[in-house]
Amino acid sequence: MSNLRSALSISIIGFVVTILFGGWSVILLCAIVGALVGINYAQHSSKRTPGELGREALQPAAVASAVTVLGGVLHQLVIRPLIGESIISNYFLNFDWLPVGARPGQVILDSGLVLIINAVIGLAVGVGVAQFTASRMGLPERVRTQQYMLGLIAFLIILPFFEQTMNMNWLFAIIKIMIFSLLALGLNIVVGYAGLLDLGYAAFFAIGAYTTGLLSSPQIDVHWNFWLIIWVAAASAAVAGVVLGAPTLPLRGDYLALVTLGFGEIVPVLFRNLTAITLREPLTSLCLVGCLPTEARQFCLYACNGPLDLTAGERGINPIGRPMIPFAPENLFGANYLPWYFLVLVLIAFSIFFIRRMRDSRIGRAWMAIREDELAASQMGIDPVKTKLMAFAMGATFSGFAGAFYGSYISAIFPGVFDFSVSVTILCMVILGGLGNMVGVVVGGILIIGNDLLLLPQLAAVTKGIINNMIVPNVTNPSLRIFLTTSLDPSQMRFALFGIVLVVMMIVRPEGLIPSAQLKAELHEAESHTEVAA
Repeated sequence: MSNLRSALSISIIGFVVTILFGGWSVILLCAIVGALVGINYAQHSSKRTPGELGREALQPAAVASAVTVLGGVLHQLVIRPLIGESIISNYFLNFDWLPVGARPGQVILDSGLVLIINAVIGLAVGVGVAQFTASRMGLPERVRTQQYMLGLIAFLIILPFFEQTMNMNWLFAIIKIMIFSLLALGLNIVVGYAGLLDLGYAAFFAIGAYTTGLLSSPQIDVHWNFWLIIWVAAASAAVAGVVLGAPTLPLRGDYLALVTLGFGEIVPVLFRNLTAITLREPLTSLCLVGCLPTEARQFCLYACNGPLDLTAGERGINPIGRPMIPFAPENLFGANYLPWYFLVLVLIAFSIFFIRRMRDSRIGRAWMAIREDELAASQMGIDPVKTKLMAFAMGATFSGFAGAFYGSYISAIFPGVFDFSVSVTILCMVILGGLGNMVGVVVGGILIIGNDLLLLPQLAAVTKGIINNMIVPNVTNPSLRIFLTTSLDPSQMRFALFGIVLVVMMIVRPEGLIPSAQLKAELHEAESHTEVAA
């Protein structure tokens, strides 16, 4: 019975998504729900052999998959009429990702056939994935990890092709989720491993993005290769991390948070105002950069027709160059999302590998020692200065990677993108997912950014459709009609929802959804002492 309750709890996620989106999202959500049910069941089961775990996971997986499929059915039969759409509709299968010579065009399926396909394939996929993930728990740890990784890699490779074929229009949001996950992995070094509260992390994101913009755009007439720029952007962000970390070394807790907050606010303002730069030699006042035409031009090194507009202020830098691969089409990284998806996937894989090696190295253990007790760590021979500076530098490095990718991906950079809310959002991802755990951090990114870019806009569209179709026609009061059509927008309540989730998490599960075992033990130390005393 407890297994069924857990399966039903997990299936709520799939039900909410499929009842809002319907269509082909059912198959995707059944796969995700099946994986979660299988892992959750196997962790709490007394069975140990792969066959026993797989067979006993069948029932909870079938229940969870059926609930997820039910959400898709209700979307088609209930939600669509409520928002004024027809129950009978056509679904297009798109094969534009195939080579031009092998492209079969588009296939049109009616809604009844889609419901049947979703129900059958969704149930089969959900049960199959649950049995696979549950049965792997009975294998030796090394073999289990390898097979889980192979399954995850297969899912990540299939995902963009499935999304594009089914015309789900999720890939743009998925890529942005991955960008923020990369940012969260970097912040996890500073906050999760070293225990340094950083509220200005978006500043390093901005530095990486503006480095890319300046080195690959007509703004200052420099056009470097993206594959070189991404390393330069990471190095620039790392240097900025050291510059920020150096004056904050004596600070802890709230004071450190305030200083990093100030740094995060200064950087966007700086980029917003670097629009009229004139550089003079301090002794003779000879103009070197940004000279006026009336001045002695023989001493001018750059921008000799007036002050240099470095960042274009609020107009931003646009366009920004995109990656080029030898022997590949020039427009490979263009409107097609597939190359961008796989590029950011490679960046995340590289980051996880590198961060994991650092975590298990001497510097990683030093970070954790500083986090637990800085005084004791210094007495054991750990240099707090070098350790903290390395944490700031490495955390900023991965933010620089994300900024370089983001600038090239969007092909435009604006200072308003890097405000304080970005730092708070990334910090929320780390806290919600689980401090010190890379898997938890990525899960936190999926939940927060996925909710922000996919779930809330769809909920707002459904709510607006129901109000306009079912409620507004029956309301005669003009003021009430205006209120209903303009104010009841769930997407406007995103920060309120973030706040509620964080408050609940701090009360119920302060360590996060998937925390590191060490931090979980630290946060629940008082409870363990109480149990021992009792």
